[in-house]
Amino acid sequence: MSDSTGPRRRIAGYNQFVKLVRRGKAVKVYLASDADVFFTDGVKRELACHTDVILDVTRTSDDLAAMVNVEVPTAVVTEVE
Repeated sequence: MSDSTGPRRRIAGYNQFVKLVRRGKAVKVYLASDADVFFTDGVKRELACHTDVILDVTRTSDDLAAMVNVEVPTAVVTEVE
């Protein structure tokens, strides 16, 4: 896949994450390294059947919030083309 098609959109929130992954639109998922284990396990379970989606767990919830320009800590951000 080429990055020459333009920048990817990043969308915050668990419900949007689920919809985008199930519809095959997710390219990369950012999961906060400081998120609750129960939450992270749910995200990982959802991604288990979607091996083409990249999972990044190197950022904190504050980092993710800054990434999508929201003021509250964010546990999951989904990147789509």
